[in-house]
This record gives sequence, C-alpha cells and structure tokens, in this order.
Amino acid sequence: KEVGTIVLGVLIAIGAEHGVEALHHRDIVRHGEEDLRDNFSRFVEYKAALDQEAPCMAARVAELRAIIDEAAVKRRLPRVGPIPQPYPRPWQIDTWDAMVSSQAATYLPKERGVLYSRIAMSARDLYPDATAEWAEFGALRSLSGSPRPFGEAEAAKTRETLARASSQAELVRFIATHTVERIQGTRLIGREAFDSAVNRGTSTDTNAPMCQPIAVGEP
Repeated sequence: KEVGTIVLGVLIAIGAEHGVEALHHRDIVRHGEEDLRDNFSRFVEYKAALDQEAPCMAARVAELRAIIDEAAVKRRLPRVGPIPQPYPRPWQIDTWDAMVSSQAATYLPKERGVLYSRIAMSARDLYPDATAEWAEFGALRSLSGSPRPFGEAEAAKTRETLARASSQAELVRFIATHTVERIQGTRLIGREAFDSAVNRGTSTDTNAPMCQPIAVGEP
C-alpha cells in the first residue's frame, strides 16, 4: 500500500512536470508566432505596395525603352531627367530565424514548421533578386544628364541593362506573390488583419518617384 502511494505520487509529480513543460512550450510558440504574425503582416504590406507600384514600373520601363530607341536612331541622347529607382524594402522573414534560435520551432506541428520555413526561404530568395533589381535600375541612371552622343554599342548595352532590370522587377513580384499565398495558407493572419496590411500598402503615395514621368528635353 505504501509502495503504491509512493508510485502514485511520483506519477502525479511527473505528470505535473510534463504539464508545466507543455504549457511552457506552448507559451514559447505563442510568443514566437506573435512576432511571426507581425513580420508576415509587414510582408503583405510590402507586396501590396509593390502591386500598387507595378503600373508605374511598366510605364517607366516603356519610357526608357522609347528614349533608348529614339536616341539609337539619332545617335544622340536628349536631355534626360532623373531615372526613378525602385523603393528598397526589407523582405526578410527574420522572426523565423529567431524562433529557430530559441528552439520554439521544435515545438511546432511538423507541417506548420515546414510551411513557416518555406516562407522564410522564399523571402531569402527574394532579397538578392530585389538587390539585383536596384543595381540594374541604378545603372540606368547613366542616361540622365545633358544631351550627348549615343552610339550603337552603348544603345545595345543599355537595352540589355533595361531588359535585366525589367526581368528582375517581374521576378521580385512573382516570388512575393507566391510568398504571400503561402502566408495566407498559414492562417496566422486573420482576414481583417490581412486586409488592413493590404490597405496600408496600397495607400502608397501616387506621387512616388516611380510614378512620375521621366523628363526628356530637346537633343
């Protein structure tokens, strides 16, 4: 009888310890997902701003192509104003790295952890593509300035730069779109919070540089 009482007491103690540990794990996961939710919301906001900016981006690329084509025919660039640049955005999902470091990720259901990991990986893939986009558009700044000669070699090189810039912009938007779709699949952000993030992104100032025509003067 005494042995049974001791065994029962030990089992109760072990069960209580496991219960406390489980509560602790759930608390770690809850705090980690709260940070992840905020990070996801910012990503959705950036993606919405990117969508808002997309028509402006297409218009500027068309303008640049027309400037290059006309200058190539005339062998001379006109006076060209400042070339708009894409707005740099911090696409990282760095809160997932924090969950991994704190071991909170190990307490997640496997499927949920895999999905979070894939979202973070998509963001990591997106950042270098966005960096390449900024670099290519930055190179197009060489078109700005006073009228000057514009030979065939420079025209060909500038067309290639513009093509890479446009391609990178499309790739950034493509990856961002699929990342947001995965974020929606987590159901970590409710409909109201998701719509709020989209509204913040789409309230971007339409007078932003990318949405202003490129000034072109007389040759």
